[in-house]
Amino acid sequence: MNSVASDFIKQHEGCRLSAYQDQGNVWTIGYGSTGSDIKSGVIWTQEQADARLASDIASFDVGLGKILKRNLSDKSRAALLSFVYNLGLGALSSSHLLQCINAGDDIGAAKAFLVWDHVGNQEVKGLLIRRLEEAALYLRGL
Repeated sequence: MNSVASDFIKQHEGCRLSAYQDQGNVWTIGYGSTGSDIKSGVIWTQEQADARLASDIASFDVGLGKILKRNLSDKSRAALLSFVYNLGLGALSSSHLLQCINAGDDIGAAKAFLVWDHVGNQEVKGLLIRRLEEAALYLRGL
Protein backbone atom coordinates (compact mmCIF):
# COMPACT_ATOMS: atom_id res chain seq x y z
CA MET A 1 0.00 0.00 0.00
CA ASN A 2 1.14 3.56 -0.68
CA SER A 3 1.68 4.83 2.89
CA VAL A 4 2.05 8.42 1.64
CA ALA A 5 -1.45 8.17 0.16
CA SER A 6 -2.87 6.55 3.28
CA ASP A 7 -1.44 9.24 5.58
CA PHE A 8 -2.57 12.04 3.25
CA ILE A 9 -6.11 10.67 2.96
CA LYS A 10 -6.37 10.14 6.71
CA GLN A 11 -5.30 13.74 7.31
CA HIS A 12 -7.89 15.12 4.89
CA GLU A 13 -10.81 12.79 5.55
CA GLY A 14 -10.60 12.27 9.28
CA CYS A 15 -12.27 9.16 10.64
CA ARG A 16 -15.85 8.80 11.80
CA LEU A 17 -17.04 5.40 12.94
CA SER A 18 -20.76 6.15 12.66
CA ALA A 19 -22.36 6.68 9.24
CA TYR A 20 -23.18 10.27 8.33
CA GLN A 21 -24.24 12.20 5.25
CA ASP A 22 -21.44 14.22 3.65
CA GLN A 23 -21.78 17.62 1.94
CA GLY A 24 -23.25 15.91 -1.11
CA ASN A 25 -25.78 13.98 1.06
CA VAL A 26 -23.96 10.68 0.44
CA TRP A 27 -23.84 8.19 3.31
CA THR A 28 -20.23 8.00 4.46
CA ILE A 29 -18.21 6.28 7.21
CA GLY A 30 -14.62 5.68 8.26
CA TYR A 31 -12.15 7.72 6.23
CA GLY A 32 -14.78 8.87 3.76
CA SER A 33 -15.89 5.41 2.59
CA THR A 34 -19.12 5.25 0.60
CA GLY A 35 -21.09 2.51 -1.10
CA SER A 36 -24.29 0.52 -0.97
CA ASP A 37 -23.24 -0.99 2.38
CA ILE A 38 -23.12 2.44 4.05
CA LYS A 39 -26.42 3.80 5.33
CA SER A 40 -27.99 5.31 8.41
CA GLY A 41 -27.18 3.43 11.61
CA VAL A 42 -24.02 1.70 10.36
CA ILE A 43 -21.20 1.68 12.92
CA TRP A 44 -17.66 0.44 12.29
CA THR A 45 -14.69 -0.38 14.48
CA GLN A 46 -11.38 1.39 13.91
CA GLU A 47 -10.07 -1.86 12.42
CA GLN A 48 -12.90 -1.90 9.86
CA ALA A 49 -12.18 1.71 8.87
CA ASP A 50 -8.45 1.00 8.49
CA ALA A 51 -9.07 -2.17 6.48
CA ARG A 52 -11.53 -0.45 4.12
CA LEU A 53 -9.10 2.41 3.52
CA ALA A 54 -6.29 -0.02 2.69
CA SER A 55 -8.56 -2.03 0.39
CA ASP A 56 -9.86 1.07 -1.39
CA ILE A 57 -6.35 2.49 -1.92
CA ALA A 58 -5.16 -0.85 -3.33
CA SER A 59 -8.14 -1.00 -5.67
CA PHE A 60 -7.66 2.58 -6.86
CA ASP A 61 -3.95 1.94 -7.36
CA VAL A 62 -4.76 -0.92 -9.73
CA GLY A 63 -7.16 1.38 -11.57
CA LEU A 64 -4.50 4.07 -11.86
CA GLY A 65 -2.15 1.54 -13.38
CA LYS A 66 -4.63 1.02 -16.21
CA ILE A 67 -4.97 4.70 -17.17
CA LEU A 68 -1.54 6.17 -16.45
CA LYS A 69 0.94 6.14 -19.32
CA ARG A 70 3.87 7.20 -17.12
CA ASN A 71 5.60 5.86 -14.06
CA LEU A 72 5.17 8.20 -11.12
CA SER A 73 6.92 8.45 -7.75
CA ASP A 74 5.09 7.39 -4.59
CA LYS A 75 4.38 11.05 -3.77
CA SER A 76 2.95 11.93 -7.18
CA ARG A 77 0.94 8.72 -7.23
CA ALA A 78 -0.30 9.44 -3.68
CA ALA A 79 -1.67 12.78 -4.87
CA LEU A 80 -3.64 10.97 -7.57
CA LEU A 81 -4.78 8.27 -5.14
CA SER A 82 -6.15 10.98 -2.84
CA PHE A 83 -7.91 12.58 -5.82
CA VAL A 84 -9.57 9.33 -6.95
CA TYR A 85 -10.37 8.33 -3.38
CA ASN A 86 -12.31 11.58 -3.06
CA LEU A 87 -13.81 11.84 -6.56
CA GLY A 88 -13.63 8.38 -8.13
CA LEU A 89 -11.56 6.85 -10.90
CA GLY A 90 -14.16 7.86 -13.49
CA ALA A 91 -13.62 11.54 -12.73
CA LEU A 92 -9.88 11.21 -13.29
CA SER A 93 -10.11 8.96 -16.35
CA SER A 94 -12.04 11.55 -18.36
CA SER A 95 -10.23 14.63 -17.01
CA HIS A 96 -7.88 17.26 -18.34
CA LEU A 97 -5.74 16.40 -15.30
CA LEU A 98 -5.05 12.91 -16.63
CA GLN A 99 -4.40 14.24 -20.13
CA CYS A 100 -1.75 16.60 -18.72
CA ILE A 101 -0.11 13.86 -16.66
CA ASN A 102 0.04 11.41 -19.53
CA ALA A 103 1.42 14.13 -21.84
CA GLY A 104 4.18 14.98 -19.35
CA ASP A 105 2.75 18.47 -18.68
CA ASP A 106 3.32 18.45 -14.94
CA ILE A 107 2.69 22.18 -14.40
CA GLY A 108 -0.58 21.89 -16.32
CA ALA A 109 -1.46 18.83 -14.23
CA ALA A 110 -0.84 20.69 -10.97
CA LYS A 111 -3.12 23.50 -12.13
CA ALA A 112 -5.76 21.01 -13.27
CA PHE A 113 -6.20 19.65 -9.72
CA LEU A 114 -7.65 23.02 -8.73
CA VAL A 115 -10.81 22.91 -10.85
CA TRP A 116 -12.14 20.05 -8.69
CA ASP A 117 -13.05 22.13 -5.63
CA HIS A 118 -16.86 22.21 -5.92
CA VAL A 119 -19.82 20.31 -4.54
CA GLY A 120 -22.49 20.93 -7.15
CA ASN A 121 -22.14 24.59 -8.09
CA GLN A 122 -20.73 25.59 -4.71
CA GLU A 123 -16.98 26.11 -4.26
CA VAL A 124 -15.85 24.51 -0.99
CA LYS A 125 -12.89 25.91 0.93
CA GLY A 126 -11.88 22.50 2.31
CA LEU A 127 -11.83 20.97 -1.18
CA LEU A 128 -9.75 23.85 -2.51
CA ILE A 129 -7.23 23.32 0.29
CA ARG A 130 -7.14 19.59 -0.44
CA ARG A 131 -6.65 20.15 -4.19
CA LEU A 132 -3.85 22.66 -3.52
CA GLU A 133 -2.13 20.16 -1.24
CA GLU A 134 -2.60 17.33 -3.77
CA ALA A 135 -1.08 19.53 -6.49
CA ALA A 136 1.88 20.37 -4.24
CA LEU A 137 2.37 16.69 -3.33
CA TYR A 138 2.21 15.76 -7.01
CA LEU A 139 4.92 18.32 -7.86
CA ARG A 140 7.10 17.36 -4.87
CA GLY A 141 7.14 13.82 -6.22
CA LEU A 142 8.71 14.81 -9.53
